[in-house]
Parts: sequence; C-alpha cells; structure tokens
Amino acid sequence: MFNEFKQGERVIVCGIGKNNEKIYINKTAKILEKDDYYKDYHVKFVDGTDDWLESQYIRKLKRNRKRRKEI
Repeated sequence: MFNEFKQGERVIVCGIGKNNEKIYINKTAKILEKDDYYKDYHVKFVDGTDDWLESQYIRKLKRNRKRRKEI
C-alpha cells in the first residue's frame, strides 16, 4: 500500500494527538510507523515524546536549498 509519509521522514505537526488529546501547533516530528487499520501515524517529537496522529494533521517539511547560478 502507498504511504503518504515514509518512515524516518521529518514532518511538521499541526493538530490534536490521540494519546492524551494534546494540541500541537507547528511542532517538528519524525515518522516512526503507520497503522494500516486506523490509518494513523506514530510520530516522535524533538523533545522525546511520541503520539499518534491522523494524516490530515501532518505536513511535509519543506527545505530551502540554495540555487546555484551558472555563469
């Protein structure tokens, strides 16, 4: 099956967690695994806590890369 986010990928979380219903706003996290039955993602945050979230609350982290100018 196709997963929207890969394991180990860094993401930004904006939403409500399922473990203790904590609200996360623009928190950086890392994908640990996906539950195929409930279609939730298990993420680990920078501070060491982890939680389950729906995919609608997760966004990919955009990285700015320097553009090389050719002369």
